[in-house]
Amino acid sequence: MTPFGFALRFYLGLGAPAVRRRYPDCTVRAAAAYSPDLVRTLLSLYVGQAGPEVGRSEPVKPGSSHLTLASGEQFFFKEFPRRHAGHDLERALRISRVDRAWRAAHLLPHLGLHTPAAVGTARRREANGSITEYLATVWLEGAVQFPVALPASGPERADMLREFAALMRRCHRSGVYTRDLVKNVLVQTEGSARTYSMVDLDGVHPLRRVTRRRILFHMKQLAHYCPLSEEEARVVCEEYLGTTEGKWAAAVREALRPSGHS
Repeated sequence: MTPFGFALRFYLGLGAPAVRRRYPDCTVRAAAAYSPDLVRTLLSLYVGQAGPEVGRSEPVKPGSSHLTLASGEQFFFKEFPRRHAGHDLERALRISRVDRAWRAAHLLPHLGLHTPAAVGTARRREANGSITEYLATVWLEGAVQFPVALPASGPERADMLREFAALMRRCHRSGVYTRDLVKNVLVQTEGSARTYSMVDLDGVHPLRRVTRRRILFHMKQLAHYCPLSEEEARVVCEEYLGTTEGKWAAAVREALRPSGHS
């Protein structure tokens, strides 16, 4: 898919047309495999209006929680508060951060990119009259951020760097760009198999084109969070570009040097 094609589908929300037709009102909407009642229950649990018989809420970081229902089902729940008037306009145009994350969660799997499955979204008017939006996704058990999951040394480190380079290549060739890519990729390991999932999908904005400058920014990010040796930089460059020769490859290798981050 071309970058233009991705941007157009993303903006129009065509990743889940049946869901969008069924739930035109953004107050509460649910993915095809879930119900609006479940989303309402998760919201009640998150804001403290549901008792322990319903489940429990464990903060992950400010503005998000790990929710576990009495049934044992687990979810990730994140809030998106109104911070300025521009957020009101985005909601009116249906391109708010929640809308972007919702659509990206439906579209990216069609591009071969893993994400936590979307469960639903909710909108709630606070006591002061402001609007807060929420996104619920499935909980990725045992998932950790890529820089944390990456071993300090050994053959597994080299394999994971190649796999991450392949993920970056897939994102960029699909026209998908999110600024904070490296720390927003979670890794799940089962045996010798690893799954890389993109999170914080509200950062996947359709108007952010994949330019050479942005590609180099991701390479600098990788070098910042996961300092690489010269050989590792060569491995990442070769996996990403298919070669280590030429001016563009030299620019990528230079960005992968630890000193390349600013």
